[in-house]
Amino acid sequence: MKQRACSFGHFQAKQHDVAYGSLTGSAVSPRLRRGLCLTRLSVTKLNRLVTDQLVRTGVPAVGISPFGTWKTAFKNVSQTGIDTVKDVLDSGYVPVLHGDCALDLEQHCCILSGDTIIEILAQKFSPRQVVFLTDVSGVYSCPPDKPGARLIHSITIGPDGNMEPPVLTSVLPHDTTGGVSLKLQSAVNIVSQSCGSIPVLICKLDSKAAERACLTGELEEGEGTKLFFKDI
Repeated sequence: MKQRACSFGHFQAKQHDVAYGSLTGSAVSPRLRRGLCLTRLSVTKLNRLVTDQLVRTGVPAVGISPFGTWKTAFKNVSQTGIDTVKDVLDSGYVPVLHGDCALDLEQHCCILSGDTIIEILAQKFSPRQVVFLTDVSGVYSCPPDKPGARLIHSITIGPDGNMEPPVLTSVLPHDTTGGVSLKLQSAVNIVSQSCGSIPVLICKLDSKAAERACLTGELEEGEGTKLFFKDI
């Protein structure tokens, strides 16, 4: 299971430029180090809250932080913690990962998006479906606060990764991981790279639709958005 950080960590990372790290060969500033620590305090707090709720409902959930086991080079993943996740699963527990800071071989550190993590996990474990839970009901034709925005029930992904219908997205000022655009691209990549064997559903957190999507892989009209693969 991968949780989305929402606003947890984004403000701290933005304020201290954690996503940009340090220039190659230059000294790492105390400000950057403090920013990384503050960002991690925030995202691990959310991870604990989510894991706590899962355990309270009977799920044998174990929080796992990517920091230290997942590493990057120029923000591209160079080392994963897949073996740790597999060991936890094989032992009968549900791993709960989150977006995190990562040590970067070239720029000291960066932000490792949870969307990048779930994309890699999907490639490795081939789940029945991947579900993105958000603060809105799914993917809209344009940002949902814009006039004329309408919920899109299904999006078709072609072999080249193109979406039909096309979607106009936006990024919040404090978002350090690419906003909805990156999340949607990760969803597209999961569907296209699996040739449709892993559908992606996007719906609202804490809703009946979310429960149905996770348990059955289906959504009714008006409950969210499902991404399909179409080999043209």
